[in-house]
Amino acid sequence: MTSTSSSRSRYWVRQRIAQRATRLSTPRRNRTVLFVVLGTAVAGVAALVFAMWLGGNLTQSNINDIAIGGTGSFTTWGLPASKLVMDVSSIGVIGLLLACLLLPGTGREPSATARRCLRSAGRLALVWCVATAALLLFSWSDVIARPVTKLQLANLFTDTASTFPAAVDYLTNTALALVIAAAAAVIETRRGALILLPLAIYGLVVMALQGHASHGTVIKYTLIVHVVAASLWVGGLAALLLHARGEPAELAVAVPRFSTVALCCYAAIAASGIVAAWILLGSVSAVWGSRYGVVVTLKAAALIALGIFGWWHRRHTVPRIRAGTGSRSRHAFIKLAAAEVAIMVAAVAIAVALSRTASPDAILRHSQRKAAVSLMHTQQVIRG
Repeated sequence: MTSTSSSRSRYWVRQRIAQRATRLSTPRRNRTVLFVVLGTAVAGVAALVFAMWLGGNLTQSNINDIAIGGTGSFTTWGLPASKLVMDVSSIGVIGLLLACLLLPGTGREPSATARRCLRSAGRLALVWCVATAALLLFSWSDVIARPVTKLQLANLFTDTASTFPAAVDYLTNTALALVIAAAAAVIETRRGALILLPLAIYGLVVMALQGHASHGTVIKYTLIVHVVAASLWVGGLAALLLHARGEPAELAVAVPRFSTVALCCYAAIAASGIVAAWILLGSVSAVWGSRYGVVVTLKAAALIALGIFGWWHRRHTVPRIRAGTGSRSRHAFIKLAAAEVAIMVAAVAIAVALSRTASPDAILRHSQRKAAVSLMHTQQVIRG
């Protein structure tokens, strides 16, 4: 018992000494955060606009009588923009909660860095809440083809079934984000973070299933795996970058733990993405023969790039950080992680554009339904 207490004391002494020796000044830390956030935001917006252009979402066209793309209206841009903010903020909340569990602490009590992650999760959950509410309005506007300014908001709460049935999921998710924000602002233990983490994952999954999950059961479950793995990977790395980059003793513990999680997440994302793409594309030729296939290729390129980053991390930066070889290894991790997070957010933006792009599978199913209706009508005419 005495030996355990002594080892813990030595650990925290070494940690405090390392913190005093390597902690950056507050202005410089703030500039680093600002640079990373702005760079990531630019990458996300640029990727969203480019992927929407590739997917044909910036102009309206018809394929087999399916209206594809937008008309340049406020909803055309507001819907993907609010979805991107919702996805990034919810992923950030999940990553911050995961970081609380990966960072070292004493028993059930989190470290000071973990507590900062909790408070940031609470603030980011408020962004998630507002973005989901905005997405509700834009999605409703998109479904009924009416401008946001002409929506009858009173009917949304009194007659949801006839106005916008999916509104229940949006309203539930908005309330859940608000609950997570309030809870993260007051909890002080790892157990609290452990309880909030699955709640946050559930909220993200519910909203993700609003997209292509209607294509079938297989797509539904592959999408769940894809979204959960991506949120843990992207959010976890961003949380460590923003809150633990100046804490070498904590990075030495958290980064190797996260590396194992990231490897599992990468494998899950790749496998589920391949399965979903194969079902939605329907054939190899559709990869380069459809707009959907082009956007999928762009997302696959981002995943390959992230795989290269991850390989470099595991081979070079992670062993050096674990060994505590100095500030050079930590700075290398920060630079590499910042670039990786920017690519990750760009991949999320591409996924948002992909959810707005008509897949070959959807076009084929629409054509089959149209042919069946036409055949039924013809048979009725003949019988009549």
